[in-house]
Amino acid sequence: MILACVVFYGCTPKEDAATVPLDGDAQAAPTSAPTIDADPEVLEDPVAFWKDGKAQGDVDAAKADQAGNLLLDLGEDWTPFILTEASSADGEHLPSQYRNTYLALARGEFPKDRHGYRAKKDEYLELYGILPTLSLLRARFKDVRELECAAELDLEPLRQFDGFLAYEKGRRPIRRVNRHKLLEPQMAAIVERAGLDSLEQVTRDHAIDDEEWEKVEEYRTLAPEIEAIVAAQARLECEGFFEGRGGYEPGLFDWRTHEALAEFERRHRVYGWGFIGKDTLAVLQMTPQETEQEAVIRVLTERAMHAAEVIEDGSMSTLRDGEPRTYKTEDGKELQVPNFEAELRERVIAAFGLQTPDSTYAWLESLGEIPPEHVVAVQGIELPPYYSDAMDLSVAIDRGDVWYEFPFDEEGKARSQPVGRRPRLTIFVTYNDQKIPLARFGTTVGGWRGEFIDGSVMLKYKGSPVGKRVWSRIAAAPIWVPPESTPPRVMLNKRRKRGEEYFEVDYHTTGPSYASAYGLVAAYHRKYYRSPDGTIQVGGDEGIRTHGSVDYMSIMRRHSHGCHRMHNHIAVRLMSFVLEHRPHTRYGQQPMVYRREFEFEEELYVMEFDKGGYNFVLEEPLFVEVLPGRVRGQVKEPIEVALPRYDREVGAYVMPDGAWVSVDRFGNMTPRIKPFDFDAPLEAPELTEDAITTTAEATPTTEVTTTAEVTPTTTESGMPTTPPASIPVNTAAVPVNSAPVPVTPTP
Repeated sequence: MILACVVFYGCTPKEDAATVPLDGDAQAAPTSAPTIDADPEVLEDPVAFWKDGKAQGDVDAAKADQAGNLLLDLGEDWTPFILTEASSADGEHLPSQYRNTYLALARGEFPKDRHGYRAKKDEYLELYGILPTLSLLRARFKDVRELECAAELDLEPLRQFDGFLAYEKGRRPIRRVNRHKLLEPQMAAIVERAGLDSLEQVTRDHAIDDEEWEKVEEYRTLAPEIEAIVAAQARLECEGFFEGRGGYEPGLFDWRTHEALAEFERRHRVYGWGFIGKDTLAVLQMTPQETEQEAVIRVLTERAMHAAEVIEDGSMSTLRDGEPRTYKTEDGKELQVPNFEAELRERVIAAFGLQTPDSTYAWLESLGEIPPEHVVAVQGIELPPYYSDAMDLSVAIDRGDVWYEFPFDEEGKARSQPVGRRPRLTIFVTYNDQKIPLARFGTTVGGWRGEFIDGSVMLKYKGSPVGKRVWSRIAAAPIWVPPESTPPRVMLNKRRKRGEEYFEVDYHTTGPSYASAYGLVAAYHRKYYRSPDGTIQVGGDEGIRTHGSVDYMSIMRRHSHGCHRMHNHIAVRLMSFVLEHRPHTRYGQQPMVYRREFEFEEELYVMEFDKGGYNFVLEEPLFVEVLPGRVRGQVKEPIEVALPRYDREVGAYVMPDGAWVSVDRFGNMTPRIKPFDFDAPLEAPELTEDAITTTAEATPTTEVTTTAEVTPTTTESGMPTTPPASIPVNTAAVPVNSAPVPVTPTP
């Protein structure tokens, strides 16, 4: 019996009655040998796990995936994947020439070079694809919390307003402000006379006559607009957006207010024109601290999207009728295409306790001095079954509504060319015999653009070729090489020093720069063909790219030179996603020797650089199809000839040789006779030189020389057609035809 007790209960022989505790007494310590606990788990790579706004102990980063955790880097040296540095297959370190600049700008620093000069003008760079660091966000948050004026702001007029207000030239805005000032005391008198609390309670019966009632209705229309402007100006003034811009008239949407509002939009990543409209109004309606809270959540969500290596942002989660967009798993389950951006946003808020401005700032303060790398863990997301390290991805670009017609009429006025369907790019994954759309983004397609021909800027249609292509190479911080047809003024940047203006070569547009023509990343469209054994052979380069853009308001709204431009942070997210889920080789910085001389206003300029972008080459090219879209208008094929611009001074389309022509919508040019200028002085006819008695010495003319030494082979635009010999286009590819192509559209 004792043995059974020992075996089953671990008990000991009966003790003396005096030692047995009575009911209600503290339990005596057992006299048996203590149980030896198992050794605690040794964490290979411990990181803090955040939940409910607190660090809840450590978890093993090495087992994050198995544990359902997401590793998130909060450090000061975080960059998206395309700007990371690593070693090549043979162990050579491959540094990125733009990474340090990106990090300096992300910290809010202005390097003493061209990057710092441009960034100081733009100031807030999140809109341009440079995510601010947490330390910079914390410093901004601290400044806002110390604004005494913030507590006195009346945002109610902005919360009640649902219209649109923009800067207007002329006297009309001033007249509206003055009219408001005139009517305001009259309305107060009506309210007082009627014994009411507000003007909203006034009815037709309270007015003395029709004229007074018309004034009431006029004021009710006018007051919300003026009061919204006053409220917006008060907020902009409180937060310092009017500094250096001079005074402003309350209620008047003047140019100073427009500029201050545009800076406000840049700070809060609002894609706007400096007007009070839908997106800008939504941010103005928030308190200053709420906007800083939102900035922290937005930046952490973007980092989480990169950390989770996902792309689904909700743009393809539902169908047009609002029903869920679904796909079938291999076991027959029907699942909705997820919205990981919304899901990760909630994960971030819950993990770090970012529900209020106060809790958000408290969390930032708790981080102390943030090191270059600071990895933590939060609750992860469940990836769909179509995810892997080698996903079958593809891209389709819908050109939307396309107009080939010449966009100006006989008098140089813009023709009406309405667009109801905007160009968009969709990324798909093929899984279980289904082509599943993951995300859709706005982009651009080609149109009529200026081109330098025979010493004059002409208009030429720069199309986005339709059909199937591939992405085989992706370049981070790429270089854009201006084609020979680029007008010289486009390659120059106007500067001012000690009150004098001068021009210098614009290296922001060429890159590397967030403001380059290719933005922060570019994928190169290439033609291809299948060899008899079925492998993909990459061929010619038409100069078309999918890339980021600093011109954020042009996306889906304006044309390109043929390229497909995207918002910088979206292009970075997309290309990072592709590289994280497609086998590739990292080749690093592309060597390039380029020099070009050109003349502008009798001054000679030299453009040169010695490096291209930071290259990644896909082992298997990714298929891209550019869809025709809807061709509208009477012209169904692109107009091939270059057409002159309308000269308003003479009232005609003027050719490079000075001839006048008329141009119709089909691109047909009809010669026009110039009117005789009776006031012009008559010129004597030139006399023929006597070859015997006179030696005609022609004054030598200075020719603009262009030396373009580009490695590797380039197209006529100077655009590299292939990576250098050390960077194969893909592992199975045959040598690429490097002959120049006749048309090389620029971005």
